[in-house]
Amino acid sequence: MSSPREATFISYSHDSQAHKDFVLRLASDLRRDGVDCELDQYVEAPKEGWARWAINEISQAKFVLVVCTPIYSERFRGGGSLGTGRGAKWEGAVITQEIYDADSNNEKFIPVAMSRSDLDSIPAVLRSTTHYVLDTPTGYEMLYRRLSGQPLVVRGPVGPKRPMPPRTP
Repeated sequence: MSSPREATFISYSHDSQAHKDFVLRLASDLRRDGVDCELDQYVEAPKEGWARWAINEISQAKFVLVVCTPIYSERFRGGGSLGTGRGAKWEGAVITQEIYDADSNNEKFIPVAMSRSDLDSIPAVLRSTTHYVLDTPTGYEMLYRRLSGQPLVVRGPVGPKRPMPPRTP
């Protein structure tokens, strides 16, 4: 397995052209804001084939954004019509295996939703993970802060102990 690079991969399903456009805008916004973001729409034909390309991107990424929709959730679990949604089905299997191999510890896979109505579509293996709803500027800002290592609140330093006189009997 390759070592992680400072990149973010986006896993999503091709629900509609509007949804693909949303994901492309998200990737473009992140790239504009200094986050190296990878997406299948940026690749015409990977020489290793799509399945290996997806494995490599997921294993090498520091973060993987999982764009949750009802269709993605179904495919993540291996459902849906035979022969459709293979990318999301494959990526769901790879992501599930990585979380399993890490004893369910996860800092890498981040569920994101286009709106609050998609929150029920977060796959079970990711439900305890912090998620981001991207229908407001604040949602994007909080996601960006996480991906770029710029937390909203920074813990201050621990100061010296105050001397306390002993109690006398």
